[in-house]
Amino acid sequence: MGIFLTIAAGAGILFAIAYFSGNGSKKKVLLKENIPDRLGLLEDVPASAILNKLENALPYEYINQVKLRYLSDHPQISDDEFEWRLFELKRYFFLNSIMKSTPMFSSEVDDVWHEMLMFTKQYEAFSEKYLGKMLHHTPNLEPEPAPQQRAFFDWVFAQLFEITEYTWQAWGDFFHYPMDQQLLKKIGSLSDDELKQQFFRITEDNQELVDYLTKQFRSQLKKTQEMYSVDRKGTFERPVLFGDLSGLSLVMMFYSYYYFDEYWDYAQAYVYSHQAHGTSACSAVFCGSGDLNDSHNDGGGQSCSSSSCSSCGGGCSS
Repeated sequence: MGIFLTIAAGAGILFAIAYFSGNGSKKKVLLKENIPDRLGLLEDVPASAILNKLENALPYEYINQVKLRYLSDHPQISDDEFEWRLFELKRYFFLNSIMKSTPMFSSEVDDVWHEMLMFTKQYEAFSEKYLGKMLHHTPNLEPEPAPQQRAFFDWVFAQLFEITEYTWQAWGDFFHYPMDQQLLKKIGSLSDDELKQQFFRITEDNQELVDYLTKQFRSQLKKTQEMYSVDRKGTFERPVLFGDLSGLSLVMMFYSYYYFDEYWDYAQAYVYSHQAHGTSACSAVFCGSGDLNDSHNDGGGQSCSSSSCSSCGGGCSS
């Protein structure tokens, strides 16, 4: 299986863009019909039970109330953009069912979560039905980013979900921070059970998925070590389309393990895809979005996309 998979015709994702002119400029318009089915879960990810449980815990009446109130309070946000934000929030809730710590790195997604919290009884019912306990929203007030937390968030996200251009914009730059080097070097001495206990919440519903992620982690770490024995600088393909970017997690793991202090010097050559220049194809949301490398913040702080940067700083903890 190649590191990167091209999004094929008939995959259920429509490549489309709508423009409207204003003051002589064009503005991208999100289209909700382009939202991937099944939360954009990648093929072979064993997650049907968790996905069904999440959808069943969010009744239409509740979500519609949230939507109407949110659009009333945010008249600048279109119906389609709300649906994209809700889509990414559902992915965040999905991550909460398996990760021990799930920071919130998107102000756009967090805004919709805040709106859900305003309907107290419905939100409590959702939390109890989905997780069996209250999913609390506790902002992280630390001014500095949490780079290793963000790196692990990116790794898990990339194993599970298709990453669209909107995903990248909403959550900020993916794969910008290295994983915890000392932890990576300690993994070999941990049993599978110890590894699972360190990173994941284990329930009857998610056990198969946690097993899958554990296997992925060990497999990528082994590939990293094998690659280093052949080529100490590593050789990777550069992606040209959004979609299955799970291969970038191998890039992140390799340079985190062997070049932690120089991570970005090496990783940046692979992490950003130059869509406007590298391919004539469309992403899952837009066409011709320009060079995503322009969105990188070289100032040493948290990396932000051109459209957003999380107000949560190091992330809002759940």
